[in-house]
Amino acid sequence: MRKKIKSSIFAKMFLSIGAILIITSLLIYGIVMFVTPQSYKAEANRNFSKNAEQLAEALQKAARDEAEKIITAFCLENNATVSLQGEGESLTFGKIDVLQKGSTENVGATQTVSSVIRFIDSDTPYSLMMAQGMKGVNEMAAVFKRLLPWIFLLIVLISIIGSFLCSRILARPVLQISRISKRMSELDMTWHCDVNRTDELGVLAKSLNTMAEKLNGTMSELEGANYQLQEDIKKEKEQERQRRTFFAAVSHELKTPITILKGQVESMIYGIGDYKNKEKYLPLTLETIERMENLVKEILTVSRLTSDDFRLVKQSVNIRLSVCELMDVYAPLAQKKNIRLDSSALCDVVIQVDRKLFEKVISNVLNNAIKYSPDGAEVKVELTAEALLIENTGVHIPEDYQENLFAPLTRVEASRNTHTGGSGLGLYIVKTILDLHGLSCTIQNSAHGVCFTVYFK
Repeated sequence: MRKKIKSSIFAKMFLSIGAILIITSLLIYGIVMFVTPQSYKAEANRNFSKNAEQLAEALQKAARDEAEKIITAFCLENNATVSLQGEGESLTFGKIDVLQKGSTENVGATQTVSSVIRFIDSDTPYSLMMAQGMKGVNEMAAVFKRLLPWIFLLIVLISIIGSFLCSRILARPVLQISRISKRMSELDMTWHCDVNRTDELGVLAKSLNTMAEKLNGTMSELEGANYQLQEDIKKEKEQERQRRTFFAAVSHELKTPITILKGQVESMIYGIGDYKNKEKYLPLTLETIERMENLVKEILTVSRLTSDDFRLVKQSVNIRLSVCELMDVYAPLAQKKNIRLDSSALCDVVIQVDRKLFEKVISNVLNNAIKYSPDGAEVKVELTAEALLIENTGVHIPEDYQENLFAPLTRVEASRNTHTGGSGLGLYIVKTILDLHGLSCTIQNSAHGVCFTVYFK
């Protein structure tokens, strides 16, 4: 296609320029061939007429004996023929055939001038006839005609060479701009128009380069925006999927305690079996309600964290102080299970976080560490400038659960007993809060137990 366009443009320019050059050259040559003999003839006639008048004036001022010498000089100077007649004599000077009848075919057209003169030494009138042959005019026209075929060939040759060179000079930038415009139509901006000219084509090339740079920049911005939009859409779809999964799982989690609670209350109301002893089952019912209350609180926390209008309230927080305060809070629970809390490796670390939410992270992890550890275990907290580590001993996470630990309503305990396990939302809330802060975390089995790590960098 490119070769076809190139051939078409080049051929059109070549033929057009060649035709213009040939026609113009032939027209100029024709004008010169016609005008030059005529101009030469007119100029010769004017000069001859002037010289003839001067000859007549000179003869009238000369004697008869001097006339022949003057006339002969005139004939030689003007290539003319002069006839002098009078007193019964007839003298002819120069080429006699010019004045003979029918001789114009050989000598060409003639111009004649006649006058009557009188010499100063005679009163006899003399008839003076002067003629000049125009053979040179006819020969000039004949030369132009003879040279016409050769001139035509020369014109054609020069026109072909000239049109070829002009076509290359003119077609090259046009072809380059044409190729570039085709690439632009395909949104390909990886080019540069190298047309170093100062005319309109050069201005067009510079304009194309400028437009390409701006379009390329705009397209890059659009591609970046489109990529970001696609990522946002994927993220939104994933969040929507997680919401549906979350609420489906929550609905199932709420259904079980509600069914149990409803059965216990109905049995106590109607006095069915052992449920007549309300003092025994009311505390159990209260425990079920409290578990439901805690689950609802966790659900509301997740809903608040994942809402579109939620914003973090960041401030400078000393993490060591927060860890110490929360360890004091969970000390009674640890003592109940004879678990030792070790906070000897704490450095002063200040970072920009939402205080309440980050303390929620520490609280959930400490609660899980104490709750899932066996009696007599140890919970060790280590704080450095790079990370916060909370390790509990005496327990390991099965490999089947390690990939889904941060999924909502995931419990490591296979029995799913809420007395020994939690709601299943604690680690999900931890991961959500850390994601909002742009922080990462891991849970891995260590040599002595399970280690939870929050990375600050």
